[in-house]
Amino acid sequence: MELLSDKLTHKYSLPEPIVLDAVETAITCTLTKAYRSPVICRIQEGQLHVTAVMGLYDPMTIEVGSISKKLRRAISYNVELELQKRQAINEYHSMRELQGQVITGTISRIANNHVLFVMLEIDDLVNRVILLGECPLTYQPPHERSLYRIGDTKKFLVTSVRPIAGRAFARVRIVLNRTSRDLPARLLYQLTGVAGIKCQRRIAGGFSEIVTPQRIPKSAINTVGKELKEHVQVFIKK
Repeated sequence: MELLSDKLTHKYSLPEPIVLDAVETAITCTLTKAYRSPVICRIQEGQLHVTAVMGLYDPMTIEVGSISKKLRRAISYNVELELQKRQAINEYHSMRELQGQVITGTISRIANNHVLFVMLEIDDLVNRVILLGECPLTYQPPHERSLYRIGDTKKFLVTSVRPIAGRAFARVRIVLNRTSRDLPARLLYQLTGVAGIKCQRRIAGGFSEIVTPQRIPKSAINTVGKELKEHVQVFIKK
């Protein structure tokens, strides 16, 4: 069957054992639902073996060629979806360390519900990776909401990274935030390298009250204030 082609391994950048397990799972679930009886699917040496248990009868081998075109289309659809799920989980494990980090992103689309879709450039050990994040309206400061334009570059705090799946898709959802109280402190740490900087209070677009264990450059404070369009108050507390 075309489902077992090596193309799936390359298309989803997944190890062959994971691809084969996804194919087996998808075929088993699809045929079990279609035949309304338990079905066992195994791939051995590139060959697909399907066995069904019909009621009280002995297990019966289902010839692959006997599967209808309609059912084959359903199998193909479910195989792709199962592989998307495996890829999303695989990507999640490599992306979850982004949670809590401040990342620069470029707004690529503004949805009708005002969600910002943001292109993120992440440098890994080998090359630069482009990811897509989203910033919901609730995580956008009120004073900025009417000013966003496609192509704008902003700093975002990664609030969460998690795999999600719907009836027809599976992907990793990266949620971005511009209202978090942690954002000013993390920006200052990113600029200065000074550990222990904390934001005690923040009204996004108004002011941030920052506590730092040592003096930090005024240029860094001004840079954060300009980025967030708010007054950044810094207090030294040893």
